[in-house]
Amino acid sequence: MDYRLLDSLSRRTILRVAGAGAVAALASACKVGDTAGKPAFQSYPFALGVASGDPTVDGFVLWTRLAPNPLDEDGGMGDQIVDVAYEVAEDEGFTRIVRTGVERAVPGWGHAIHAEVYGLPAGRSYFYRFHAAGVASPVGRAHTAPAYGEARDRMTIAWVSCSHYEQGFFHAYQDVVAQTPDLIVHTGDHIYESSWGNQIRRHVTPEPFTLGDYRRTHALYRLDPDLQAAAAVAPWVMVWDDHEVDNDYAGDIAETPEVSVEAFRARRLAAYQAYWENMPLRRKAMLDRAHGEMRIWSQSTFGALASVYMTDGRQYRSPLACPTPDDRGGQVIPTTCEDLADDSRTYLGSGQEGWLRSQFGRTGARWNIIVQPTLFSDFTYPTPDGGSLVWSDGWGGYPAARQRLVDLMASREGANPILLGGDTHCNWVSDIKADYLNPNSATVGSEFVTTSITSGHGYQDVMAANVPNFPHIKHFDGRERGYGLLELFDDRAEVSLRVVEDVTRRDGNTVRNQAKFVIEAGQPGPVSMSA
Repeated sequence: MDYRLLDSLSRRTILRVAGAGAVAALASACKVGDTAGKPAFQSYPFALGVASGDPTVDGFVLWTRLAPNPLDEDGGMGDQIVDVAYEVAEDEGFTRIVRTGVERAVPGWGHAIHAEVYGLPAGRSYFYRFHAAGVASPVGRAHTAPAYGEARDRMTIAWVSCSHYEQGFFHAYQDVVAQTPDLIVHTGDHIYESSWGNQIRRHVTPEPFTLGDYRRTHALYRLDPDLQAAAAVAPWVMVWDDHEVDNDYAGDIAETPEVSVEAFRARRLAAYQAYWENMPLRRKAMLDRAHGEMRIWSQSTFGALASVYMTDGRQYRSPLACPTPDDRGGQVIPTTCEDLADDSRTYLGSGQEGWLRSQFGRTGARWNIIVQPTLFSDFTYPTPDGGSLVWSDGWGGYPAARQRLVDLMASREGANPILLGGDTHCNWVSDIKADYLNPNSATVGSEFVTTSITSGHGYQDVMAANVPNFPHIKHFDGRERGYGLLELFDDRAEVSLRVVEDVTRRDGNTVRNQAKFVIEAGQPGPVSMSA
């Protein structure tokens, strides 16, 4: 059976129900359940769309957020408490409803809904929608995962990264919808806290620091019709990188030295809460306000075909190596930076490292996929005098932690490791080497880093000139925007690096493959295919 789970949903349906232009048509008089206080919305309350996430063998989480005036600090909801009903059906006409429920939208959590649905059959497709005060939401599509150990012929994963609203239109999301993936993976930088680069559109607020600021930023992004369509077409799993909070932050340390730990913790708390309110996350990921933490790392298994491990590379990492008086992150000289040799430094944190060590490759799935925010494989930047620089904000700034993860992948025979990343605004394809200092060492896995949805890249020539010095890198290109498409089969995995024509033009949405690679099961390392 083909695990694309597309039986009755047409692409036109997804675009029709999720596009912002169709929102008003969905404000039907249908009502399920009751509404606390019986509010009357002055504008359409589901303007931010709907999404599903974290599919399991018997359910998923359904998300929406009431926001009749989405760019207001409180979404235009004030202090109202509203009961929001949801329906899950086997058909898009909602004649075969299999689950209903009511969740309460409260002001303290941004009037967001995270409805966890359980008890459904494995490996099925469903439609869902919400109702509040007689108004219906757009319709979305969700899937339950195949049963543990169940054989499936195919699974398609789209993975995306770095969607800066100001730097272009989200054309890549249109192609994600057209590919009808079974799962959408976001590797981080879902929003941007800062303005830079070529501005095609504008943020609605200066750099965010407060909860209201971050809510408005998330709302602006969620209003984009292409993002709404992608959010509705399939379940998402996601991790953050830095721009959901602050560029190059590490743990509770801000990018710039003049910001105190206490001040940054307050900012991070606001950003994390807004992230929780605007993503299809389960309650187990809910912000712990007392400690200012969220657990977003998780594992999902899809029958006998794939296990996906989502990792958090920001919240628990050690401080960046060798900060300067002006900048805590950036390029450092490896021969003079003693921090790089410190084996105790961690990228994921000891708790998350322990979890991954205990879980990775244990399910018996054919493919084991680690999702992390950035480039994993070794790469340094040349200097004019013939030296090299390490980017301390990536895995290169944590070489001992990287080696521990390499050793873990090498130790799990038959795991067929694949790493997916983002962050760099470039496409990278690499062998994961047992020892990056020895090009002849064994290849233990395959790495793919997708370019950005829109975010720019300005160092193509200098980086491309240095790539030949790293023979484990099979492909590099930072000139184009797009996303990655991973198709899993029992005997192979195929990766297409999809790129769009021009994100700065509304009509620049033509998409093609920049490159395509295949990994044969049991033979680590990507091999180029005809694009």
